[in-house]
Amino acid sequence: MIDTQDVIIKPRRSMARRVIRGTLVTVICLFLLSALAIMLNAVLFRFFGGVQAWQEWRIDHYWHLLAWRLALYTGLAITWFKLKTRLPEQAAKQSNKRLRKVEVLVVLLVLLIELSKLAFQPGGVL
Repeated sequence: MIDTQDVIIKPRRSMARRVIRGTLVTVICLFLLSALAIMLNAVLFRFFGGVQAWQEWRIDHYWHLLAWRLALYTGLAITWFKLKTRLPEQAAKQSNKRLRKVEVLVVLLVLLIELSKLAFQPGGVL
């Protein structure tokens, strides 16, 4: 049997402490992602010899990069649908309409991004 005197009640973290911690984690993640992007760009620019050569390589390899992005989108969609099936039934029923709206918006966003890449690249098809 549990003795009530032995139970230690931990105080709940204050809302301000949670907000500060979440903000700090977000800022650190953004900083690390920015540093990674800068280092990657520096390496790629050095490898390709400059911005012009980098842009020409991207234009020449558009279809390969599109295939890579489509494979990535497919993997993300499969993972999402697997995770969606794990939702409890009651939660899924309540949020089904909201999830459907978000899914449609994500598909439209991906289509908009890919069509803008196709239309606005130098020498683009459209």
